[in-house]
Amino acid sequence: MDCCYTGKEIPSKMLAWRMYGAEMENFGDNDQPCEIPVPEIKDDELLVRIDAIGLCFSDVKLIRAGEEHPRVISKNLKEDPVIPGHEAVMTIVKTGSKIDPQFQVGQRFIIQADIYVNGKGFAYGYAINGGMAQYSVIDQRVLNGDEGSYLLPLDEKTPVAVAALMEPWTCVQAAYMIEYRKAPKKGGKVLVATEPGNKKIYRAGALLKDAAPASVKALNLDPAAVTALSTELGMTVETISEIPSDEQFDDIFICDVHNRDFGEKVGKLGKRSAMISFIGEFKNENWSFDVGSIHYENWYYQGAKGDLLSSGYGRNQRSKLKSGGSCWLAGGAGAMGQMHTQMAVEDPNGPKRIVVSDMDDARIENVKRLLSDKIKERGIEFKTLNPGKMTPAEFEKALKDFAPEGFDDIIMLVPVVPVLNQSATLLKEDGLMNIFAGIPAGKEGALNVSGIAAKGQRYIGSSGSTTAHLRHTLALVESGKLEPVTALAAVGGMRSLKTGLEAVINAKFPGKVVIFPNCEHMPLTPVQNLAELAKGIGDTLDNNGFYTAATEEKLLEKYCLNR
Repeated sequence: MDCCYTGKEIPSKMLAWRMYGAEMENFGDNDQPCEIPVPEIKDDELLVRIDAIGLCFSDVKLIRAGEEHPRVISKNLKEDPVIPGHEAVMTIVKTGSKIDPQFQVGQRFIIQADIYVNGKGFAYGYAINGGMAQYSVIDQRVLNGDEGSYLLPLDEKTPVAVAALMEPWTCVQAAYMIEYRKAPKKGGKVLVATEPGNKKIYRAGALLKDAAPASVKALNLDPAAVTALSTELGMTVETISEIPSDEQFDDIFICDVHNRDFGEKVGKLGKRSAMISFIGEFKNENWSFDVGSIHYENWYYQGAKGDLLSSGYGRNQRSKLKSGGSCWLAGGAGAMGQMHTQMAVEDPNGPKRIVVSDMDDARIENVKRLLSDKIKERGIEFKTLNPGKMTPAEFEKALKDFAPEGFDDIIMLVPVVPVLNQSATLLKEDGLMNIFAGIPAGKEGALNVSGIAAKGQRYIGSSGSTTAHLRHTLALVESGKLEPVTALAAVGGMRSLKTGLEAVINAKFPGKVVIFPNCEHMPLTPVQNLAELAKGIGDTLDNNGFYTAATEEKLLEKYCLNR
């Protein structure tokens, strides 16, 4: 094999953290990384050195789930272990002979981890060995996937620890860039369902008619209603009398249903990106919704009064925070929550009244310190609450006192269904809940069906981001419009990676942890304590105490043996 390499000799062995099964006890070898051969590459592959890897709660969820995680393709991790790590910064050290000349030794990149090939997911750090290793192979799935190359060139001036924060920042940015269909899917599968005995005639409307669905099934609709719908759509509407058990639909219309059990079952028949509309009158009661699929399967629940099926589309279909509105960030001082709070505060068109709740006073004070100047500049009414120091009744009263009519936006940064259930009761009319925290698909929460149908309350969520989103974040950073370094809380070396993950689990730091895989023995250290690691490092921090390129140079000079 003809490969190109210049620079320091590539070692024959490397350290890597491998996942051998579910739970933390199966991560690593006796709580340490293992030493394995540096992988060989094929003619159409790259070998990269991992310069930095960010630690994420998604890594924790992956390790806890093992083979059960939907993005893992290994069927037996004990025999076919996976190297996690998706927030990776890398440098090319070797290229195969058939690699496109645009990829050169010495180039630095960040990676968009959500990789798709012919529509199938091969996420980096899940299905493809990731960045919790000193070296990694980049193959054609990454270089020529559905979005082209999933590697994005990195400016040499950007410190790698800061670059490792771009993927999580992108996930935050993408949460406010979600776009849902504003009409039924063209050529899609449609289900219109009601309870037996309902004589009401339902009109399709222009949106459903223009979508020209491939099929429409009517569950329990009156024969006259089926005939009217068939005539309006110019197609045969198939009548069914039982809830389908093995079929999924792109658009579902649940019409004037008062039998909760029936409605809940129909509402869970969606394909990925399904739109589920509640049309007509519904009781003021909570139904059990698959809130995990809002986040992971892009399901969207909407509704409207009346008899027009198309009328559910378009109302309150936003993902951005309401300009000048009231916003509650539940868990808004944690590692990812801090980023959401920063975006809400810094957006000139953002909310004017903001509540941040968190269980940790140190994290709360950190957020207030970071954002105090911008809060004053924008004249935001800003309040923080620690529900751990209040009774549930006191906490709810404080929220209702702040927003008596409810919140325009609730950002759910706590992946706990009971918290979501309680928070949902505080949405106002046309209020929006963004379920950012990853509640597993299939997990159900209690949401008010009348609030969705009659009041325009909506629930959205997203998992990961696209390459376009990552390019957007990269452009913001390189233009100086976004400072991701504010989220950096601690750094460490390869042997402290598992300790770093435990810190993520226990929310030890008010921000993100970044590991340097090729700095084997660097201790896990909060940014504010970096001066203890080497003489002169304290002088390299900026006036706000933030990490700089000079800080990184000092750290790598002392701890990195492979530069």
